Amino acid sequence: MKQKTEKSTLVRLVDDDLDLLEGLTYMLEEEGWKVRTYPNAESFLELDDKNTPGCIVLDYIMPRVRGVELQQILEKRGFKQPVLFLTAHADLDMAISVFRKGAENLLKKPVDPDELLEAIRKAVERDRRQRGEVKKSAGRYAALSEREREVIRLVNEGLMNNQIAERLGLSERTVESHRFHAYQKIGISTAKELRRFLEEAN
Repeated sequence: MKQKTEKSTLVRLVDDDLDLLEGLTYMLEEEGWKVRTYPNAESFLELDDKNTPGCIVLDYIMPRVRGVELQQILEKRGFKQPVLFLTAHADLDMAISVFRKGAENLLKKPVDPDELLEAIRKAVERDRRQRGEVKKSAGRYAALSEREREVIRLVNEGLMNNQIAERLGLSERTVESHRFHAYQKIGISTAKELRRFLEEAN
């Protein structure tokens, strides 16, 4: 049964094994996925669009830039899509390493088609949920007044209410009021939640 996907959803395959790329592309397209392939990390970084939803399937060991190194570059460049790794030499240390760095999954080559399809489906669904949360956060941020935005940005920098008051030329009570109403509007209560909210909203 073919997968019903949004036209904008893209599965990226990054692997220096061209035969594998061809085989996986055929399989995934037969299942209804839109696929784009890259033979190395450099071509991916040059040509891919970080704003296109979907997921990224990386070979763990590639010439020059290894998959795990590419994963770190993607994070720095603002790629939010879930990352899945393929490898012919999986071991416990490798698995621990990639999952600590935020990988969605690690699959061993030769990969089982059903296992890969299920992993991609879950990754794309997580990407969709994440993008929905980002959109909601952006909407809540837009509902704040400019002063409320100033206050919560300074809170996020670690400033206390009295320090914010001095920075903005306000009374401490006024800062407390802006902070309280901002927290209510965006639905958070802790510094950790605020940090995550601002990352999503911006």
